[in-house]
Amino acid sequence: MLVVDSNADSRDLLIILFEEYGVEAIAADCVSEALKIMQHNPPDLVISELALPREDGYSLIRHIKALELAHNLHIPTIALTGCTTANNRIQSLAAGFCKHLSKPVNLDELIAAVACVTNFGQAVTAYQ
Repeated sequence: MLVVDSNADSRDLLIILFEEYGVEAIAADCVSEALKIMQHNPPDLVISELALPREDGYSLIRHIKALELAHNLHIPTIALTGCTTANNRIQSLAAGFCKHLSKPVNLDELIAAVACVTNFGQAVTAYQ
């Protein structure tokens, strides 16, 4: 899993949460760092903030869609963001994110969203 968020506390919380479920998680604080990581090891899931420095989450999803097309991949994506208007939700889903969750997020809702868009659901159920 790749977590992309410019807020260190948010990144750390997600890393710790998913490592508790046995998920290997790595973090990036911006789009360029996320792209470097994805070039070497495409993740099974990306959770990203939309409001990122320099390039935003919409730029990231465009890069992810290009990577998917070029390498015949499917990388599920979740926007986990402080951008909480209905327009932000519509725009993020239209851009290609599988789910849009607002911060602060209910952790059970986040786990359910991850299970919905990936095969992590089987691992989460087994862990519980």
